[in-house]
Amino acid sequence: MNRRLETGLASRFSRGVWTALAITCLMFGATEAKASCGWTGAGSGKAVMMPMLSGAGQEGANVGSNPSIVGLWAVVYTAGGQVFNESWDEWHSDGTEFENAYLNPVQGDICFGVWKQIGPSTVKLHHIGWTFTPGNLGTATGTFSLDEVNTVSSNGNTYTGSFHFQAYDIKGNKQADVSGTMKAQRITID
Repeated sequence: MNRRLETGLASRFSRGVWTALAITCLMFGATEAKASCGWTGAGSGKAVMMPMLSGAGQEGANVGSNPSIVGLWAVVYTAGGQVFNESWDEWHSDGTEFENAYLNPVQGDICFGVWKQIGPSTVKLHHIGWTFTPGNLGTATGTFSLDEVNTVSSNGNTYTGSFHFQAYDIKGNKQADVSGTMKAQRITID
């Protein structure tokens, strides 16, 4: 075989091997999993400023003896004095819930839950989702659950509660266990 041809093939083969190795390192080199809808691994410290909420809830949404959680909310989760996550959280009257977390879509920013009324103005939520590797590839690495108990204020414009977050790898081994509190503000038309 021609020496020049052999060198060219070896060079292309070598580039292919190095490219494959680099992609493999990117896919599997990260040690910390990120979870959709809730876990960034470390708190950002401060909540994002949302000027569109400055007048939200002023008209007294759902005022009454049993204000409803049904609607759209801006939620800030706090654990250990740090912001754990933020989201837009939509509660439906059929007992389902949809959340859009403040995460990169590659990390899984959309997830779902089910809820039920457990007392006056108080609900319990069970929320589940997938976990992913950090970075642009977003390889699934496991699952998480988020359980909450929330109480809507008497004027129906805010709710507060507690949460318990647990993340598991694909073999079911616990990777994270975080508890904290949350505060939410209703998002309204005006």
